[in-house]
Amino acid sequence: MTTREAVTRRPLSLALRITASTAFATMLVLVVYAWQISRSLDQHFALQDLGELRAMSQSLSRALIPSPGADGADAAQGADPATEQQVVRRLSTAVMGHHGVYFSVTTAGGKAVYGTAPAELVALASGHPAAPGLALDALNIWSGSQQTWRGAVLLIGSERVVVAINMDFHLGYLRQLRIGLWAGTLVACALAIAAAAFAVRWGLAPVRRLSARIGEIDSEALHLRLDPSPTPAELQPLVKSFNAMLERLQQSFVRLSDFSADIAHELRTPVTNLTTQTQVMLSKPRGADDYRELAYSSLEELDRMTRMIGDMLFLAQADHARRLPALDPVDLAHEVRMLFDYFEALAEDRGVTMTLEGECAPVPGDPLMLRRAAGNLISNGLRHTPRGQCLTVRLRASGTSIDLIVENPGPEIAAEHLPRLFDRFYRVDPARRYQADKGDGTGLGLAIAQSVIQAHGGRVSAHSGNGLTRFTISLPALQQPVTT
Repeated sequence: MTTREAVTRRPLSLALRITASTAFATMLVLVVYAWQISRSLDQHFALQDLGELRAMSQSLSRALIPSPGADGADAAQGADPATEQQVVRRLSTAVMGHHGVYFSVTTAGGKAVYGTAPAELVALASGHPAAPGLALDALNIWSGSQQTWRGAVLLIGSERVVVAINMDFHLGYLRQLRIGLWAGTLVACALAIAAAAFAVRWGLAPVRRLSARIGEIDSEALHLRLDPSPTPAELQPLVKSFNAMLERLQQSFVRLSDFSADIAHELRTPVTNLTTQTQVMLSKPRGADDYRELAYSSLEELDRMTRMIGDMLFLAQADHARRLPALDPVDLAHEVRMLFDYFEALAEDRGVTMTLEGECAPVPGDPLMLRRAAGNLISNGLRHTPRGQCLTVRLRASGTSIDLIVENPGPEIAAEHLPRLFDRFYRVDPARRYQADKGDGTGLGLAIAQSVIQAHGGRVSAHSGNGLTRFTISLPALQQPVTT
């Protein structure tokens, strides 16, 4: 992707989006409002002109069709010049007082009888058919070279009558009104855009402050937190979520730092032992038995390092297996019995017995990983069970989950150690162990168990009291057939 394409596809800023949408909505409302006002005034002037034209047409109708007995109206219209003079006289009298209104009367044969309309208006109206009466939809607008008229062509008696009113004053007023409306609309839109831009900038000020505060947080300041109290209500969930994320990051960073230090410490001990033993051996000539003893000692240290590295690799895999690709129904009772067979020799050597109590339904999971987690807890319990005592594993259903409990007698674990038992390389006081030697454990067994159980959507906890130490694994029960 080129730089230009990247710039083209970059989304618009939130401030620009809000300002543009507000300005568009304001402009649309003002334009519709201005159009409605202009249309309403135009309609008002049209009705006003219609009223004036109706008054004119009624006067013309009375002049052209007079009541019986008035001015010899019983004589035939247009029968002689005297009659035409009488019609003209009545017409000139009828239109008195109608200023700005023009009319033209012609006979059916096209002969002009009388009129005040300009010749240009008569020519423009000549092509329109006559209407039986005046109505708003019958009005026409005729535009001449210098004037504009609104009028209609009527049929009064047998005469064709053109009535019209000059609308130049109305048009001039509407033109000035539209100019004022559009100018006001533009000014109002500009003010709306400025107000929207100010409101957006003021409204986004808390976001900018939060961004600046977030920018101050780095790996050396993970303890900092955002204060939700001065932030708007809409941003408080975001602030709380961000603080929770910082808390998780800080805990992960601390664990990672401790893990790195613990790895260095744990690996330094066997490497130092190997180096010291080799230097002592090389300080002077030795016999074959001495070299053989050095080889066996070195092998023990290397075996311990191998187990430690294997545990760390397995732990890393368990940490990344938060979503297991395939889950099988796992019979925990069967897995525990297999583990009892595996640890039988160790239990006999330590003088400890093992017993299984209870049954349970299968759980969805990876058999090898669950076996490793349960095996670590059983191995840990065997190492800390006094000779002649019994290690007990219980299975029980608890609602929608299945519990696997590993319980052993022995000295209690202090309460301050319980929260950190599942930390990597964490060990309680070695004086608590029975018959412990340097080959027992790497300090990763409980951490591996916790990672495996969390990967299966469960949890593991520890409790110690009344001379018993209990580790409890809770796994979700099998709710439906699991596809392999």
